Amino acid sequence: MKHRLLILCVIISVALSWSDGLRAQKPEADHRPVDVLLHEVVAAADGTPLAITVWKPEPENRRYPTVLVATPYVSDEAHPRARKYADRGYAMASLDVRGRGGSKGEFLPFSDHGPDICNAVSWIKAQSWSDGNVLMRGGSYRGMTQWMAARSCPGEIGAMIPTASVYPGYDFPIVAGHRSQKYTAGWLGFVAGSAMNPNFYTDSQYWRERELTSYRDHIPFNDYDSFVGMPSEQFQEWVKRLSEPEAWASSAWNPNDYAQMHMPVLTITGHYDGDQPGALRYFREHQAGASKSITKNHYLVIGPWSHGGTREPRQKLSEGVEFGPSAVFDMDQFNLDWFDWRLGRGPKPDLLKRRIAYYVGGAEEWRYANALEEIANELRMFYLSAMSDEAYDMFRSGHLVDAPIGGETPHRFKSDPLDTSPADLTDIDWNAIRDGALRSTAPAYMPETLVFHSPPMVDGLTLAGQMRLKLYLEMDTPDADIFVTVYAIFPDGEPLYLGGDVVRARFRDGLKPMLVKPGEVQAYKFENFLWNAWALPAGTRLRLTVGPYNDPSAQKNYNSGGKLGFETGDDARVAHIKLHHNAEYPSVLELPVVTD
Repeated sequence: MKHRLLILCVIISVALSWSDGLRAQKPEADHRPVDVLLHEVVAAADGTPLAITVWKPEPENRRYPTVLVATPYVSDEAHPRARKYADRGYAMASLDVRGRGGSKGEFLPFSDHGPDICNAVSWIKAQSWSDGNVLMRGGSYRGMTQWMAARSCPGEIGAMIPTASVYPGYDFPIVAGHRSQKYTAGWLGFVAGSAMNPNFYTDSQYWRERELTSYRDHIPFNDYDSFVGMPSEQFQEWVKRLSEPEAWASSAWNPNDYAQMHMPVLTITGHYDGDQPGALRYFREHQAGASKSITKNHYLVIGPWSHGGTREPRQKLSEGVEFGPSAVFDMDQFNLDWFDWRLGRGPKPDLLKRRIAYYVGGAEEWRYANALEEIANELRMFYLSAMSDEAYDMFRSGHLVDAPIGGETPHRFKSDPLDTSPADLTDIDWNAIRDGALRSTAPAYMPETLVFHSPPMVDGLTLAGQMRLKLYLEMDTPDADIFVTVYAIFPDGEPLYLGGDVVRARFRDGLKPMLVKPGEVQAYKFENFLWNAWALPAGTRLRLTVGPYNDPSAQKNYNSGGKLGFETGDDARVAHIKLHHNAEYPSVLELPVVTD
């Protein structure tokens, strides 16, 4: 069904999703009375008026802990959730970030909102209804703003729950520092001006038409914002950064930032959360930068969820993929239980038996650990192998074997940027993509794609962690994008998408671009698969696909070695690529496995 879904599940911070947040906030009857203070004013350090809306339980003569959200999506979104928080004796405050909603000033997406949020924290603590405890929560962009506040005024925040948190330039709006999607223009249209533009944002037919036309007509990526009707200085800045990925370094958190953070943290992400890379990067950096006495209070939950599912867990992830009942619970209540525990108002939530709780699909159970590194205790190696006439066809595939085989000749495929046939094979409705199509086998049928299968597993295995793949490639162009996917094929023939990744050749060794030398065999490391956990039964086979990245929804690489995002069809070069797999060049897939 959906090749594009599979790509986006892997590498995009799909969402920063506002509509998923709304679905998670269904009004409920019989709430306790609540006072609403609409668009109160917080003065930023430079005097800019910032709008903050407060919901607090009645009566007015009591003091409450306050849960703060800092959002670009306008504070009215918090109203249904705030009523649930009031029922538990919390005030909630939602700050419209600078330039959004009722706040004045200019909205610069992914700029440092931390100082403004800290002014809001001080304002809350000075109010007669505040007991002095300010906590933070929120998902996606709102998860990132918590880390910004924690960097700016770490001693003022009592606890926080960053969920599916974006890491600027790492998973959105630029992926891995140097790739982008046309979705970024739609998101900028969604938050253009001070109000929301939801009808524009959710018009899937409009975006489908624009994506397909720009893809088939080879409209340069830097012209895409104008093509969709919203010229944007911010979009142009992001396009420039495609060829300058180190420009995002100034947005990164450093060890000293984390060393100052003493508040308890609960990080939440999902197996198929497009912002999982950011959420886990914050977690790992905090573990490395803060003292053990602090990091022991940082908990991590990784559920079987999509980006939106981190706010509203669902038992059915996609057609044919349904988890056990323990995968689903009221996330708002879980957040409140965490806050109660941290404030000494209630017991520790049952799910947090150890510092990390992760769900294992197939086994349909939660398991626990104190460090990500201790979960998998074995690396299972699957080496690529194929006779000269194998791997080019789904039904005469190559093999994934226990050891490299000497003497094998390389297999060839090409990346033709002018080939637009994938537009006829894919569903590019990005609104539908959020919920996943994990049973799709589309990648195995894409043009110029090599396919490899393992033998059926005798005993099965439990995958838990991030897969890695090393391919030895040779090409005749300065650049190209290589796309890989990994599937489980169950004994009954049902496929399950486990993950995928893209490597842009000029960034094969890191964020410093280095064009390819034609004819040189080099190792390409695919290390950005999402963290996943599945119990795969005996008889399961693995499927690996390797081919060009040619997605109608993505910024195209024309393989010329020119300035990314500014290339045109006139710059296009066909990359002829050789995949080496033998004892000298052992291309290999690594699976982190849990063994009893």
